[in-house]
Amino acid sequence: MTFAILLILKLLLFMDITKVQHNSWVIFFISTLIILFIFSLIHFSKIRRKRIIGLIIYSIISLIMFVDVMYFCYFNSFPSIRMIKQFNQIGAIRDSIFMLLSFNNLLFILDLPLHLLYFIKKPAMDENKPYNNYVRFGIPTTIASILILTFSVVNAKGLIVPIIRQEPFTYHIMDIREVLAAKDEYEEDAVEEVGLFTQGDLDELLDRTQLKDGKYTGIGRGKNLIVIQVEALQHFVIDLIYDGQEITPNLNSLIKEKGSLYFDNYYQQLGRGNTSDAEFVTNNSLYPSMEYPTYDQYEQNTFYGLPWILRDNGYTAWVFHGYEKDFWNRDRAYVNQGFQRFISQDDFDLVEAIGFGITDREFFKQSMDYLKELDSIDDKPFYAFMITLTSHTPFKMPEKYQNLELRQEHEGTILGDYLQAIHYTDKELGRFIEALKEEGLYDNTVIAIYGDHFGITGYNPEGVALMSDFLNIDYDINEMFRVPLIIHVPGTDINETISKIGSQLDFLPTILNIMGYKIEKGIMFGRDLVNYDGWNFVATQTFRIKGTFIDDDTLFYMSSDGLFENSEAYHRKTREPIELEEVRERYEYVISEINKSNYILKTDLIKELIEHRDSIDLDKLKEKNIPHEKYIIKCYKDPLEELSEKYKEGHRIMAVKLQFTDDEDIVLVSGHRVEDLASWMEEHEDAYLLLKTDEWDKGIFLRVKDQYPNIKDRLIAELTKFDQYYRLSNKAFENIFFNTTKGSYNREEILDFVKRNLVTGIILKEENLEDSFIEEIKNLEISIYLDGVEKEADIKQYENIDGLIRPVEKTLLDG
Repeated sequence: MTFAILLILKLLLFMDITKVQHNSWVIFFISTLIILFIFSLIHFSKIRRKRIIGLIIYSIISLIMFVDVMYFCYFNSFPSIRMIKQFNQIGAIRDSIFMLLSFNNLLFILDLPLHLLYFIKKPAMDENKPYNNYVRFGIPTTIASILILTFSVVNAKGLIVPIIRQEPFTYHIMDIREVLAAKDEYEEDAVEEVGLFTQGDLDELLDRTQLKDGKYTGIGRGKNLIVIQVEALQHFVIDLIYDGQEITPNLNSLIKEKGSLYFDNYYQQLGRGNTSDAEFVTNNSLYPSMEYPTYDQYEQNTFYGLPWILRDNGYTAWVFHGYEKDFWNRDRAYVNQGFQRFISQDDFDLVEAIGFGITDREFFKQSMDYLKELDSIDDKPFYAFMITLTSHTPFKMPEKYQNLELRQEHEGTILGDYLQAIHYTDKELGRFIEALKEEGLYDNTVIAIYGDHFGITGYNPEGVALMSDFLNIDYDINEMFRVPLIIHVPGTDINETISKIGSQLDFLPTILNIMGYKIEKGIMFGRDLVNYDGWNFVATQTFRIKGTFIDDDTLFYMSSDGLFENSEAYHRKTREPIELEEVRERYEYVISEINKSNYILKTDLIKELIEHRDSIDLDKLKEKNIPHEKYIIKCYKDPLEELSEKYKEGHRIMAVKLQFTDDEDIVLVSGHRVEDLASWMEEHEDAYLLLKTDEWDKGIFLRVKDQYPNIKDRLIAELTKFDQYYRLSNKAFENIFFNTTKGSYNREEILDFVKRNLVTGIILKEENLEDSFIEEIKNLEISIYLDGVEKEADIKQYENIDGLIRPVEKTLLDG
């Protein structure tokens, strides 16, 4: 059991690194029980070669923990098995991985070679010590019983989801199960967690997209546009004087020139795709995906962002990046993004490389020839989107480019290396602007420069300590996520610093105002930072989970366990705590905005807007064609006969109950075969079934869905616990009813859940029919059903409340 003890010690370190804040003792207890159960099975069994089996399992768990903490230190979340598809990119970021190899992280694997060496050199020990059956079966059974009891208590208290999000074993089990259970992740009709999207939402977004003329409108109209996305350029280096040395003299000078607008409260907006997501958000003003890199997941979607808008106004749009063209799937994604040509690593002469690839000096120098070619195509303007490379982590610059004199305490640190790299990139940006002037392109070109994301992560302990000391403030997401945005319009007299808070989501409307072009076909979530005077915010989805936001006054951190009541809110300037209820409304709005954007991506709504702008059928896009019923009839006793009878009476949605046989076959509770039910469904093509079960945890719904794909779209899964939605997901079922009567959730928890997750219907207890609660659910357009109503007269009294005709569930219609 030595391996078990070592893993428990590693577990304590794991929980410290991953910053478990809530329910920590419960999580530690569950993880410990799982470890003890695994190794007690091995230790007390009669299998041979226990030591090698124990070592293999110990090594696998240690390696998984190591990968988890490495990923967490960069993304503040656990990795998903889905990200295996990105493993081919590890070689490209090996230097960044090495940067995260702290001693604490390495402790998870440092002992593995020693154990292997000991195993090889130490003579085989007696592995078959006899134990009586009471010990052999009793100890693992006792541990398993305690574990099951613990999960039962946790489940009864509604803590399953918070536990799963933080406990490593259950997280990976559920993640694997979800991925294996899900249909092809890119299938068009998979609509997971898209949230409510109404015609009112669409109208509001279309109105938001129609920019109003205002300050600086059209000052760049007819000019070329060059947008430069600078790798890891953070806000704090702007105007920074380091021991008398200006870190970014060229950017500082550009900000001070006539014709420049500087946005000093501008933030990154990333998903799973890092730099590529910064590009996506900047050009499209849509939130990125948090499932897969957006360029991967939505490669085939129709978009109408900056490249397409400018092309419709006569521009030619090219994109420039000095790395491999298929990295982040750029070569495939850029086509639907609207770029007509991709100048990639294959098009450059790699005469000098640093880190990822071609140096910024050579990138800008060689790009000039392509820009002149682009400019010569016709007499119309061009759009060039350029992505730099050299200032990528780990910021290791050749000595000849280390032009800053660093303090001794910063030599060889991530901060010192970062300053050297950014200083180099700033110098090359200055050279590039001068080259534009020499080639006669400068005067007729609007230039926008911004950072893609942080350079120094807030989960690198060394970096956090250095940054907090260097900046003399706490290095949190407010500073880490802030990047500069400079828009320069030659030939104008403007010069202004704009402090309106915004993110890369706001770039598209802001630059369109300056360029003087309208968007007629697409949708934008961002705001014109020059003219918009309403409330704005930054909704972060990386490093802090969905719901976290920054606005002018507030930092709201959504709790890592996903519960609003465990979250934290602070005044952005003073860091004084704020009562959570003061920010709830803003938090809910942030959630709704992300859900709307997810809906647009998952349904490819922009394609519909372009093709059928005036006749979009949102219900068809949602594929929520469940018939409206006043109540749902349970067909349990003789399901096939009852279904046929009620179908003739006009009912189109009915409930059946499933169970497992002793042989693990699935049948109806009446004993009827599920294949007979499937045949009945195929004969009645407009009928829907609500699937119920008392054996949900065995994956019964998923098996039925997989066995009968022809009817799956007309099967409605009933979930009774929050964590079942996480496991089931709409990748398996498009329609889900949430039966709240089986758990102990209060109204606030129920509302928060249905706002964050898409459900088609909700089943309530009679005591939950409180007017304000019902009104909020009604506003979400979720069908409401009652549980516990036995007589027709009882049903009728609830049919119309405040003008809302609501279906109810009849519970005793079988005898």
